Amino acid sequence: MARSGQARAMAAQPLYDDPPRAPRPSLQRAPRRRSRPQARVRRSWRLVAVLVCVASLGIGRVALSFAVVQKSLQTDAVVRAQTQFAGENESLSEEVARLSSSIRIHNVALSRLGLVAATNVQYLTVHGAGAASR
Repeated sequence: MARSGQARAMAAQPLYDDPPRAPRPSLQRAPRRRSRPQARVRRSWRLVAVLVCVASLGIGRVALSFAVVQKSLQTDAVVRAQTQFAGENESLSEEVARLSSSIRIHNVALSRLGLVAATNVQYLTVHGAGAASR
């Protein structure tokens, strides 16, 4: 064991007896200004710009949806009016057909206007322009 203690002691001692060296001055860079506050400002402006873009896109989306709903309501109103006018047009066409029937016109002429059917019908014939001068 004595040997192992000596071996340890020898291992702890340096092999050469060098004079102690002076500590080397460490190489340091010149101090720089920190650019972090500017970077933070840039990041915050970028964040604000992104948020403004997202907000404007959201507002545009809502406005577009509102416009689509308005146009849909207007289209529904036009379709309802078209259906109503088509029904009115059909009923008016039926009334025109009823009122323009020849039997009804004959009955109205006899009853309301007091017209009578002709009994003696005569037809006139016209001969050219020279016949009138004779």
